[in-house]
Amino acid sequence: MEREIIFADEVDLFFDELLIVLFEKGYFSFQSTAKSYKDNFTDYIKKYIGIIPGKTAPKHFNRYGKDLKYISYKANKTTTWYIFYQQKDNVFLIRYIANNHTAAQYFE
Repeated sequence: MEREIIFADEVDLFFDELLIVLFEKGYFSFQSTAKSYKDNFTDYIKKYIGIIPGKTAPKHFNRYGKDLKYISYKANKTTTWYIFYQQKDNVFLIRYIANNHTAAQYFE
């Protein structure tokens, strides 16, 4: 059975804002490079969600949904992203995304 991956509206908005922030704060010199970063990130999610075993999300993240699991994505030496999702059968709803710079204190 094929996996279905759905991004919550808030997550779509997060990715739109991420492109702007990465470029405006000078993390990337070109908008196209920021877009590639975002595309690599979303491609990773589509490829590995449901393939990599999810871990139970810390209780702090319950505000984003019930029974959340997460996988991580190491984007570079300094940034690890956490992708929080709900799963029902082979449907994966991506509910929230955070990184180690803002959420590390919630992980043991």
